[in-house]
Amino acid sequence: MIPVRAAIIGLGRMGGPMADHVVRAGHDVRVFDLSPDAIAARVAAGATAAASPAEAAEGASVVGVVVFDDAQAVEVVAGAEGVLRTLYPGAVVAIHTTVTLDTIRALAEAAEQAGVQVLDAGISGGEEGAGAGTLLTMVGGDAAPLDTARPVLDAFSKEVLHAGPLGAGMALKLARNAAGYSMMAVVHESMALAVRAGVDLDQLRHTITETGVLRQAMSPFDLGGPDPLPEGESGLRLAMEHLVRLGDKDLAHSLDLAARLGVDMPVTETTRRTFPSVCRLDP
Repeated sequence: MIPVRAAIIGLGRMGGPMADHVVRAGHDVRVFDLSPDAIAARVAAGATAAASPAEAAEGASVVGVVVFDDAQAVEVVAGAEGVLRTLYPGAVVAIHTTVTLDTIRALAEAAEQAGVQVLDAGISGGEEGAGAGTLLTMVGGDAAPLDTARPVLDAFSKEVLHAGPLGAGMALKLARNAAGYSMMAVVHESMALAVRAGVDLDQLRHTITETGVLRQAMSPFDLGGPDPLPEGESGLRLAMEHLVRLGDKDLAHSLDLAARLGVDMPVTETTRRTFPSVCRLDP
């Protein structure tokens, strides 16, 4: 491996450990964060401190942006002290922050004027994955800048997925997040229902774990995708109609119990209403 000069902007719960892994991989890493303590921790691990994003990016071939939101990403890339002020043509900026596709495209257009290429490079695996260097990184953009950035991405990733053109990596991350947060919400509702009904939460956890709930949640992948069933699929349609009737009955009973116990379950209510579309039938 040939060491590269990299910059990591944003050294919070994700960016800090990511920077440490890039240092351990043997790269020359410069870092910036608004928190002096966060910078000091990275310097102790072998990185070099910078006074601004622009200073951190000077001479870098790869910049990783791990800030909180769209506004911060725009500021550290294209702002008055942003990395585009100092990056040389051919450098790559990897946006790890979860942002909108509009922000990705706007940053890519700004970078193009400086001869710099942008990758959307969403990361998943949480703080545990960042600490262990086992994040899954979902990349959108051209193959050439990905090749440039890969030595840095590999340093903190168990897998780097090239999802497609610019925006595809972030779209993949947003779709993943929609599933993750929605499942968290509905599990919370089930916990609230169980507690109000006098059921021990350890038993609920055991039951969910041991009865294939996650496998059931993933079953739409086996049902042929999100599009409605085509004509001529009579056998599959009958099976899906049965599943809709079963789901409607079971969810109705859950919601009836919730109403009797005074438990609010809006995610479950929405699931009951939209479940026919899950089974590829018109809702």
